[in-house]
Amino acid sequence: MTPMMNLLLLPLRAGGKDLEEKKGPFENTELDVPEGTPVPYAIYQFQVTHPGVNNFRLSGEGQDGIMITKDGWLYLEMPLDWSRNDHYIIMVEALAEDEVVDDPVYVTIHVLDVNNNAPFFNQSIYTAVVRENNPEGIPFTRVFASDEDDPETPNAHLTYSLVSQIPNKQHIPLFQIDPNTGEISTTEAGTQMLKAREGIQYGRGEDQSIDALRTKFNDYCPVQNIPFEENPFFTCVERELRRPR
Repeated sequence: MTPMMNLLLLPLRAGGKDLEEKKGPFENTELDVPEGTPVPYAIYQFQVTHPGVNNFRLSGEGQDGIMITKDGWLYLEMPLDWSRNDHYIIMVEALAEDEVVDDPVYVTIHVLDVNNNAPFFNQSIYTAVVRENNPEGIPFTRVFASDEDDPETPNAHLTYSLVSQIPNKQHIPLFQIDPNTGEISTTEAGTQMLKAREGIQYGRGEDQSIDALRTKFNDYCPVQNIPFEENPFFTCVERELRRPR
């Protein structure tokens, strides 16, 4: 009978390094692995001096996604996610016919964050009030965004900018934003050009109810054939009165 041989071919990715650079002795090791790497991804190959070693065994956290071949290649079967876990500690045993050879070694895998998360604002709409003659550069509101990448790396560094303003009369920017803090303030032009609308004037202690407004209209316009709720001038002033102050 002709003998048969089954071969398991594992096309490991080196991730920018030659596989020869990823080989080392069977000892405690710390390794850096970028998150999201295509798999299978070669991490490290243990080279043992014991002549009888023909297999390896893993145990510890992350074992489901981290595997090892019979010739000592530690590799990823699933991509790592920094936001899920930024490091793993696994134990590796060298086996000779299912018998443990010497003491096990420990491998610490540090997951390196990559810039794969887009920043997002903590709310979709911001509402702010700016007083006329507000000094240039003095913030009157602030926006806030965050990023789920590693805050200890440049991946999570955010920069703010204003894209447009509406209305945009004369194409003059009236507002500016601090690129680092998100604080919004008026520009020099904004300080000069932003003017508040004149409000309804009342004397001290005068009744400011809608009924009082009707009385004022009757006093100033004694002959009216249009109901108050259909009079555009009255409803305009009424809206102004109801506006929060």
